[in-house]
Amino acid sequence: MPVTLNTLATKGENGAAMMPIIQGVGRAAVEISYLLRGAVFRDALGEAGAENVQGERQQKIDLLSDEIFLEEMRATGHVCAVGSEEQEALQVIDEYADAEWIVLVDPLDGSSNLDIDGPVGTIFSVVRRKNGAGGRPVEADCLCAGNSVVAAGYVLYGPATMLVCSVGSGVDGFTWHPNDGRFELSHPDIRVPATGGYYSVNESNADKWLDGMGDKLAAMKKATGLGMRYVGSMVADMHRTLLKGGVFLYPADEKNRNGKLRLLYEAIPMGFLVQQAGGKAMTSPTLSVLDVEPEALHQRVPVYLGSASAVDALLGCG
Repeated sequence: MPVTLNTLATKGENGAAMMPIIQGVGRAAVEISYLLRGAVFRDALGEAGAENVQGERQQKIDLLSDEIFLEEMRATGHVCAVGSEEQEALQVIDEYADAEWIVLVDPLDGSSNLDIDGPVGTIFSVVRRKNGAGGRPVEADCLCAGNSVVAAGYVLYGPATMLVCSVGSGVDGFTWHPNDGRFELSHPDIRVPATGGYYSVNESNADKWLDGMGDKLAAMKKATGLGMRYVGSMVADMHRTLLKGGVFLYPADEKNRNGKLRLLYEAIPMGFLVQQAGGKAMTSPTLSVLDVEPEALHQRVPVYLGSASAVDALLGCG
């Protein structure tokens, strides 16, 4: 018999509690996948005519995906609020405002790839509300460091729809089986290869990187011989890194001096997965992504994620 998402209930101390939420993520993934396949025929592509809190032009499909994810989290009955990259404020689910769990999500990572039919994804994490269950949740409830994350994962919408997640006991990959109508275990116990793989970065900005990162990357390439692969969707690039090894990096630069990627919606969930898979997640040579104490819902940080050997070779922090 195929192994399904239900197996997560047997993993770790929080697996059973996370099952309704991750099943909700799975339902949202199927809906978003269906939306993506027909987006060109439904006038769902192109700009929505507004900007998100980061000042980026929102795509129609970003907002539709955000709505789908919120409604599926509401349907779980276990989530009190959702923090989304697409929304300035925490979205409280009033009918379950006393619930214990908050979900943080980038509902459609890499949506600019859709114009060229490129891969995109969803990134999520689950935290226990900081000030305890009961009462209406507030933003401070979800400002939890990555070392307190209970579950995290991503969905990759590519040739197949794949859900990769962890409930704090390793990393497993599940692929949507359209004939059976369910996610089935396809990549058990994912581990980042210790050597080999690729580096993934938008290298066209190297002359603007801070902290000498351009020179550090050049030295790492010479020392490791890693080749470059870069899709421009964090989910797709990190999926390759998890399976093939190497390092994904998004340094701070002259325009984004605090980094570009969002701590709560991108860096922490991916950092959690990387460490659960035996890799390393850093925001500087001396600070792990999971040790950063969040100060705001849309805080940004530099990220360096991948095999320990590649991250150390890049940052000189071995």
